[in-house]
Amino acid sequence: MNPTERTAVELAIRYERSQGRKVTYVGDGWPSPGLAGEVREWGQGRHPGARSFTCDLVSREPDGSFARLIEVKGKGSRRSSVPIIDRQREAMLGLGPDWWLYVVLDCDTTPVLVVVREPSRLPWKLITPARELLEGRFRGVGDEGKWGTMPADVLAAGEQVDVPS
Repeated sequence: MNPTERTAVELAIRYERSQGRKVTYVGDGWPSPGLAGEVREWGQGRHPGARSFTCDLVSREPDGSFARLIEVKGKGSRRSSVPIIDRQREAMLGLGPDWWLYVVLDCDTTPVLVVVREPSRLPWKLITPARELLEGRFRGVGDEGKWGTMPADVLAAGEQVDVPS
């Protein structure tokens, strides 16, 4: 994880904890098959047909119930688009209000957390189409399509929140 991503994830975790929720980082893979299964069962129960549950953070209420699945994006500045890949877009579209986007802008100076519920409302544009693969070849992250939306759109649709130190 690079320093910008680390700043963004740490800020998002601090915010979730300040709201009384319990957070598990899953950005580098599910820490247990049990958690992955629980998330899949919860997500499919709420959104039949959902196939992707990718996220960086799994947030739970104090009683242990799932609160939200969170994708975290960090930007050093506000000049370039906020990207997501195909599997993140699929989760966003399939899980609706249960999949959140937390964007931390200005990570290199004074980080600002913007929380977006239902980020499918943002104007996403295809930046790079998915790479065509030979039959039977596994699609890796680098082979997926890349979508982007601008920080100004994130700010307009989201809520800038205060994060306690």
